[in-house]
Amino acid sequence: MQKHEIDQLESSTRQVCDSLRSLADDKDFKEFLITIRRPGFTTPAEALLFRGVVDGLLTHAKAISSLKQVIAGAAARVELNPQPLPPKPSAQGAGAD
Repeated sequence: MQKHEIDQLESSTRQVCDSLRSLADDKDFKEFLITIRRPGFTTPAEALLFRGVVDGLLTHAKAISSLKQVIAGAAARVELNPQPLPPKPSAQGAGAD
């Protein structure tokens, strides 16, 4: 990879980490769990919507966890290939004038 490609990949990876860190804050979910217990919280149609959103969030969270394992596992298996050395000067060219 070129240096600029590595820099971009690093930057994007850091953005993913920041996004996931902010998603880990469960304050909103705790409030949601309190709210859904209140009498008359929602209509049947809204309940289906909430259920669909929560199911979607769970599916995406599992997919993200799986992708995180894939990238970590793949990176651990990458074998670093050293750059090839330049060819050695030939013995024929030495001293021939």
